[in-house]
Amino acid sequence: MRRTGDPGHGDGATAGGGKDADATVLGLPARERWLLVAGAPALGALVGAAAPFAAAWAADRPWTPFGGPLELIASFDRSWAVVVLGAVGLLLGAAFAVFALASCLRVTLAGDEVRLDKDGRTRYLERPCVAAVFTDARQLVILAPDSRELLREEYEGGAARLARGFRAHGYPWAGESDPHAELYRRWVPDTPDLPPGVNAVLAARDKALRKKQDRDAADLRAEAQKLGIVVRDRERRQYWRPLVPAP
Repeated sequence: MRRTGDPGHGDGATAGGGKDADATVLGLPARERWLLVAGAPALGALVGAAAPFAAAWAADRPWTPFGGPLELIASFDRSWAVVVLGAVGLLLGAAFAVFALASCLRVTLAGDEVRLDKDGRTRYLERPCVAAVFTDARQLVILAPDSRELLREEYEGGAARLARGFRAHGYPWAGESDPHAELYRRWVPDTPDLPPGVNAVLAARDKALRKKQDRDAADLRAEAQKLGIVVRDRERRQYWRPLVPAP
């Protein structure tokens, strides 16, 4: 992610040191984070250690598919197989936990900027760029002064924690509803109120949504914003509104 300089994993933890001494860090709650960190490797190790016994049992059943691989696993020395497959499961569980934590949005609030970390990328939103903050279902949404969406991401920490954090730092928290919700209209092909270029972008995005190509859909959402249209989704259906200039 990048730093936004112009309008256009703890839970409520406080960072220490430097200008971020009073920063608030919001993300996956600590209990869920530790459950993921400890539970995923433990579950992986348990499944791996149990695999030789499960393979030996299943290999003798005539209805079991993949009989060959199961017989191969069952033929291994049981004590070594338990250790090796348990270790493999442990590593896979740990890798899953790292990936899952990285995919969770982490929000760091300071007086002059908002830092957003997700999927190994970092983005900064300077305070003058933030005109409204709210939650839409399980998503955190941040609007620019021209009502452009600067952020729309899944957030696992809960709206109440977000509200406390943003309000504590004086950001314009709008609650759990979009302040421009009444402007949204459902998109249909060749909507007469939209220019042909916008209709073309939304038609391409409709195909991406139907094919569950989320990355393409996100890129096309950004393209629509460049053309002056904000898009949100409801059950793979698109709703649009125009940008609203700051008063």
